[in-house]
Amino acid sequence: MSGVRRMIRGNCVARVFLGFVLGVSLLAAACGSSTQTSIIVTISPTTAYVPASYALQFSATVAGTSNARVVWSVGNTVGGSSTVGFISTTGYYQAPVAVPSPNQVTVMVTSQEDDTKSASATVTIVTQSSAANTVQVASGQTTSNINIQVSPLTPTLSIYGAGSCSGSTCSTAAAGVQVAQGSSATIFVVGNGIVSGTVYAISGNPADVTVVQPSGSQFGQTSDGTPSVTFDIVVSSNAVPGPRNIMVTNPTTGELSAFVGGVLITPSGQ
Repeated sequence: MSGVRRMIRGNCVARVFLGFVLGVSLLAAACGSSTQTSIIVTISPTTAYVPASYALQFSATVAGTSNARVVWSVGNTVGGSSTVGFISTTGYYQAPVAVPSPNQVTVMVTSQEDDTKSASATVTIVTQSSAANTVQVASGQTTSNINIQVSPLTPTLSIYGAGSCSGSTCSTAAAGVQVAQGSSATIFVVGNGIVSGTVYAISGNPADVTVVQPSGSQFGQTSDGTPSVTFDIVVSSNAVPGPRNIMVTNPTTGELSAFVGGVLITPSGQ
């Protein structure tokens, strides 16, 4: 009988030991899976040209964690400085009043969850003159509040004015077009090189404004013979209020022109 008891006791010890090993293995696996999660931070745009005293809205995403909070800095200084420009907690960058030397500054966004995870963008500060600025912009770069033309720098594409249409009547306005969140509008653009094949866009987050590209009879001319076009836009109800640029691109020549602040998105109900 004592032999039987010892055998049972031994089996119990084995089961307890096996359960302990299994528990430790499961705990290690659980811990291992949590440490394997990688936080990835992205920033948009990654390159930009901004005139002195002008602003540009950056956006950031944080993947791999439920904590989406980030810290924004310019030139290794949280929030920036008067020399390199300031940036808000929402990524709204305000360029300095004077072009710094060197004129390229780094905007960085860092995860609050893990400060070793970050993303950066290079911003080139350019001089803002009373007339339109012309700068060379490489493929994939972004411009803000500036008229640019890619080489060859031939001024064959430019916006003279922009406004909106009501019924069959279209007119331009010095202040551009005002559209509320969740609303739509027909944009009227007049300028040189406004011809079939040119592409139209509104600056900022692409999700804020949907642009219906024009075609056919939407291209025409004003009474004095200036080329013109109409196209429809739809503003998201979640769009961030504020000014946007109306931009026209000629894919054939690589030229781009912008009407600075041509669209103003206002809060719904105002």
